[in-house]
Amino acid sequence: MEGSIVQAEILRRRAAEHRARWEAMKREEREAEARVRDDAAVAEALRRARTLTSPTHTPTTSEIPNVDFRAEGEERQCRICFAGPERGMLFSPCRCNGSMRFVHVECLNNWRNMSRNPRSFYGCDQCGYQYNLERTRAAQWLEREELATFFAVLGIIALTVVVALLCRLASHCLYVTCSRLHDLIKTRAVTSGWAGRMTKRLASLTLPSVTTKRGVMFHTSLLYVEVLFYWLVHWNPPWRVMRGEGWLHSKYVVPFHTYFELLTGGFLALGLISFGVKMYQKVRRDGRQMFEYVVPSLAYLFLSHGTKGLRLPLFAGCLYAYLKLHDFAKKKSRELLMQIGERVLEVQL
Repeated sequence: MEGSIVQAEILRRRAAEHRARWEAMKREEREAEARVRDDAAVAEALRRARTLTSPTHTPTTSEIPNVDFRAEGEERQCRICFAGPERGMLFSPCRCNGSMRFVHVECLNNWRNMSRNPRSFYGCDQCGYQYNLERTRAAQWLEREELATFFAVLGIIALTVVVALLCRLASHCLYVTCSRLHDLIKTRAVTSGWAGRMTKRLASLTLPSVTTKRGVMFHTSLLYVEVLFYWLVHWNPPWRVMRGEGWLHSKYVVPFHTYFELLTGGFLALGLISFGVKMYQKVRRDGRQMFEYVVPSLAYLFLSHGTKGLRLPLFAGCLYAYLKLHDFAKKKSRELLMQIGERVLEVQL
């Protein structure tokens, strides 16, 4: 009896291992097919872009070195966009022959930058030849990962400032409008009915600002974005604690309190906007998975923690914005690397 149980367990483990290897093989095949489809889509997009754009320069034969256009009577056309030398300089970056021999410099650089296969940046996908690259001094800086991180952080700061200024302008305009409406209703001395309820509501929304002992002014109206977020997530920032002798209320830090409030509102609004954009993209890409996994998780988060659950989406949105900016900065760094940092040389056949 025990021997049969052990044998059954061994067979079960072997079946699980075979199943895992089969799934891994299928996954690799799907990834390879996806790369082929993406490369085909990139090539088609480059061809369409070449078709729509008009040529700005027609190179002469003397401007295209080391290329024998008369050899073997073959047609001179780019293997990516299928255009001839009238659309740009044609050259042979690898050891491919026939119709795959020539390619435009711009088409090759776009292919190297947009292909999902990382090997396409350094070599040919067809013949496997590693490109002969001529590098400049700027290449060692443009290929560093720290450069993309620096520009991503700089982009987050710039976006935070822009969003903060827009939120403050919208909040101030809304506050002034509600204050004037409250004064208008109050002058009519109506204390009952819908007008009375509106007067109480406007009075709670148009609370005056608070000034501390050090002369720091804090907005208390929920019409300001940062105050609304503080109230929703139940968070009292350290620079809002009414401590007359606290470290943030020292005379050296007092001038920066207004900027703390402004940047906090912009940062929180940026996180919420980025999270909404990410959720919208997930719904458009796969709405079924979104409603099966993400929506129940968010519902459980808010049901268990209330409005404090907004802290997680805000953090996730800020992280998503940083990652998108990092990818954008990395892509632009690679484009600059191909333009001014290095260039593919003609292969010597």
